[in-house]
Amino acid sequence: MRLAPSIALLLAVLALGAARPAAAQAEVEFVWVSAPLSEALYELAEATGLELVFALRLVEDVRVSGRYRASDDPDRALRYLLRGTGVRAERIREGQYVLIKEPLNLRPDIETTREAYTGTLDGRVVDAETNVPLMGAHVWLVDIGLGDVVTYDGAFAVPDLPTGRYVVRVSHVGYRPVRLELDVFPDSPRLPPTIRLQAEVIETPDTPVVAGPDPPGPTPGMTELTPRETTQQAAAIPYALGEADLAATLSWLPGLTRTGGASGALVVRGADPAQTLTIRDGVPLYEPWHAFGLFSAFQPEALSRVRFHRGSLPAPLGGGLAAVLDVETTSALAGDTLRTLGLGAVAARAVADVPLGDRVGVHLGLRRSVLGSLLAPGLRAEGGAWVLDPTGGRPFQRGGADPSVAFGDATVKLSAAVAPTAHIDLSATLGTDRVRVDLPGQRGRLDYGWRTHTASARYQGLQGQTTLLTALAYRTGHTSSEDRAFQRGLAQTDQVLVEHGVTLDIDRFVSLAHQVRAGVQVAHREVTGTLADGTREEAGQQRVAEAALYLMDTWRPGEGWQLQPGLRAEARVDDGRVLGLDLSPRLFARWSPDADRLVVRGGVSRQTQAVQRVRDRTEGRYALAASRWLLTDRQVPLARAWQLGAGAEWAPSDPLAFSLDLYGRRSTGLLEPILGADREAGVDPADLLATHPPHDGRGAGVELAARLNRGEWTLGFSGALSRTEVRPETGGAWRASTYDRPVTLGLLAQRNRGPWTAALRLDVESGLPREGGGRDVPQVRASGALGAHATLLGLRWTALAQATARPSTPSASAGVGDAGLPLAADPRGLPGWPILSLSARW
Repeated sequence: MRLAPSIALLLAVLALGAARPAAAQAEVEFVWVSAPLSEALYELAEATGLELVFALRLVEDVRVSGRYRASDDPDRALRYLLRGTGVRAERIREGQYVLIKEPLNLRPDIETTREAYTGTLDGRVVDAETNVPLMGAHVWLVDIGLGDVVTYDGAFAVPDLPTGRYVVRVSHVGYRPVRLELDVFPDSPRLPPTIRLQAEVIETPDTPVVAGPDPPGPTPGMTELTPRETTQQAAAIPYALGEADLAATLSWLPGLTRTGGASGALVVRGADPAQTLTIRDGVPLYEPWHAFGLFSAFQPEALSRVRFHRGSLPAPLGGGLAAVLDVETTSALAGDTLRTLGLGAVAARAVADVPLGDRVGVHLGLRRSVLGSLLAPGLRAEGGAWVLDPTGGRPFQRGGADPSVAFGDATVKLSAAVAPTAHIDLSATLGTDRVRVDLPGQRGRLDYGWRTHTASARYQGLQGQTTLLTALAYRTGHTSSEDRAFQRGLAQTDQVLVEHGVTLDIDRFVSLAHQVRAGVQVAHREVTGTLADGTREEAGQQRVAEAALYLMDTWRPGEGWQLQPGLRAEARVDDGRVLGLDLSPRLFARWSPDADRLVVRGGVSRQTQAVQRVRDRTEGRYALAASRWLLTDRQVPLARAWQLGAGAEWAPSDPLAFSLDLYGRRSTGLLEPILGADREAGVDPADLLATHPPHDGRGAGVELAARLNRGEWTLGFSGALSRTEVRPETGGAWRASTYDRPVTLGLLAQRNRGPWTAALRLDVESGLPREGGGRDVPQVRASGALGAHATLLGLRWTALAQATARPSTPSASAGVGDAGLPLAADPRGLPGWPILSLSARW
């Protein structure tokens, strides 16, 4: 289809809806003498009620002569008017015509005749919010059963269609499908339509949203959020401490909790947070949290896509036993210049997507904490440790001995289009955390620091029309430094994790119902550490290389069915010795007799994790600030798990939807601390393995979610019944895992009215297990949020306020104890008074 900017598009769709009285019609008469054909067609359509569709190029510079009276037959009058013009009226239905070139004026061969009566339905499909092309979207002509898959640049084309109007259904997983009517007429210079799909979050744990080059259909175990869901949803869902945060959004899903209840790292189905792998722009991010889980490392405005896989994983993903959180940073190539400035009680931040031309753009993000100005950290001696609550101090009453907590992060992503269907991204991120504590009574000083960094280069391009190639090279790492100064001496511990890797993915879209993905991933990891405390000195080092191959086939064998078998093969090399080949088969199935009402799905997979993070707890209550990394080698076992899940989604009516999920998990090789450990771990792998021996794990549960939309109101329910247990591999009794919460319930009520959004949320959770048996008291949290949007001085302003009221959990023990106690974290979240934040976008 040719695009001619100099030729104006003219679709004349003119109709007279009601018949006029005969007396009035008798007075209607048009006489044309060498008149422009376009004017004559306008007047004829207005007088007769005919609907005419034509392109300006076909009628320009054409003049006609003739006459029309109200008593004439409209169809005959149209044919008479076009006689000798080289333009023919092709009837689509009663009263509707498409004007085309007269075949008799063209070469009378078969090809020319076919082209004269046929055309191509083409256009583009993009995200309504970001204008990003939606590769893999389906364009389907309902009446005739033909269609196309959207290519990398968002384009589709269905050629050789008879002229006429067609009912077209456009769909993409994670977006609200649309049904519309599009016209097809031949040899037209019209501009192809751009179809914009609205993103749609699915709040069920096993419903995916696949965008870009991923399989054309849902994959059990995955949920996707878009920027709209992370920044503009219910105030009680995405906001934490008065600011938007991804962790607070995800924690609404059934089966997801946080280590501190109201705050802390994400806990997926009772598994340790270290069993959830985070990926940013294809690169593993080994510390995705700030201030002990108070905030995630992502600004919501900086994210174009969030995929959250839990339970069974597709074959391309490895490294997380419980879940994988895969986020994508926005690209300035989308064409929109977006800038955001925000200030709240926790941090000041800025995000910008700035095009530097038609083919180059840069994304910039910066955030710096302001803790201590309004929300002050608190410190207490409890349970054999100095326990730090990042927001538990006395506001406006800072003292010289009070602890300080600071964090920050920066992101830069340079994107360039190197071809019409290919682009490259150069990305870098840096996140830092610092905790300084002057102990009471001049007992000493604690100085802890953490840094996470990534750097990557990625190419993504379409090879031909059906093959997508993605290549990535990256470096990622995490550094920790712990300095402790006491009256009896100094102690210093440092540990560094560095990973270099390359990946290559090939996606082949065989047909509308068949896609194959294959890939290879190679990584080299190194962990080094030193410890010196006056009584002992340790040094540890591990170097392990890993290679993985995977193959996944997404196939739709029949109406409503989708099957996705896959196989992942991994091998590791330690000191020149191959540790063996590990095979992980995976299978997903989905059946939907009515895509809009009922979906049944299930999956089974085997998963591995070669990077484990161990962290001790004080008397089973608070996690120590210090943690250690261990790599699978000849000494450290590989963590493995089998996952099994099944579920259904049912929407009995448009405003009402339900989801139900059942799951089971069986794990081996989990490194758990020995109960009763009373000192921080060292850095030597053998020492760490002795204090954190391998354990077996098991978990099972049922999860239910419901949502009702009624006018301005949205009501939600989220609940789970589950158990998660561990025991030493050498044998023994099963015990509740550290973050096992058998019962979790959530209720949400939200109202959107004009620029205002108000929400109330109630969470009830079982208490965490205690080391000596029993559990803490259940946690009950009620939170309220109020948000408002306004446009002022050319800026779009958003003001947020949130407050949480929950009873304090009584301490199991208290006391000052020795000055050499380790530092532990207890991020309890919001205080009971409103927290405010303000942001502006332009």
